[in-house]
Amino acid sequence: MRLEIHSSLVEAASNFLIEQGSPGITQEEVKGRLGPKRERLIAYYFNDRVFLATRKKINAYLRSICKSRRTDFTLSARTIQEEKWAEAWKENFKPIEVTPRLVIKPPWENWPKQQGQIVIEIDPGMAFGTGTHPSTQMCLQFMEEVVPSFPKIPSVLDVGTGSGILAIAARKMGVKKIAAIDIDPVAIACARANARANRTDRGISFRSGSPEDLKTSFDLVVANLLPQELLSVAPALARLVAHSGKLIVSGFLVKQEKEMAAAFRKQGFGKQNARRQKGWAAWVLQRSP
Repeated sequence: MRLEIHSSLVEAASNFLIEQGSPGITQEEVKGRLGPKRERLIAYYFNDRVFLATRKKINAYLRSICKSRRTDFTLSARTIQEEKWAEAWKENFKPIEVTPRLVIKPPWENWPKQQGQIVIEIDPGMAFGTGTHPSTQMCLQFMEEVVPSFPKIPSVLDVGTGSGILAIAARKMGVKKIAAIDIDPVAIACARANARANRTDRGISFRSGSPEDLKTSFDLVVANLLPQELLSVAPALARLVAHSGKLIVSGFLVKQEKEMAAAFRKQGFGKQNARRQKGWAAWVLQRSP
């Protein structure tokens, strides 16, 4: 599905597309167009009986938000054979310098690795998480800062691992004990394959499940989830953070920060650090004194 929309509505639109079941969104500026600046969003959905209803919901939502801004949008869809799913990603997935030290790249792209640089190779397959989304990038940026801040090498839990990108990054940052969970078994299979491709499968325990299923605490818990998922698992996330540990959360919009802050404050956590990127937010949380 391809959407062209006013740049001021990109964050709201992309969040809604993900909530309707797209495993990921790619974003690019529409070049050579006169008038208001527009962005192009590309989302992927299974072409099944549910998709017709999903498209109607997406159309209704887009009409609503565009009406409030007195602007318009264009929405089109084409069918891609399932075996060509990954090929469709290749058109839009290029190497990304998340930080000067941290690079995400697909297997089909070369990257001249510099000394001291961490290069993570990700083949998204059917799972969400290529490093293109602001929430993923902010989690990685925070991890690069937070992991070395512990007095000893921390244990890490990646909740909603998707393609495994955050767990793999933690392993390449020197973390030796990592658990990565996702409710989608397809995502777990994809994450395991990516970990093997990066030679990081030793030290990462992948499993299908939710944070409510876990009992062990971790020094650092990272949860890059949809807003409603974060709200529902907030008590479990809080329980899984070690007493002096930290929690990185992302996947919600700036306009949802108050609701998120209230939910985690109720669990005894306050913000230590915050980032915003393209309308999305990410926080480092600690237990309030």
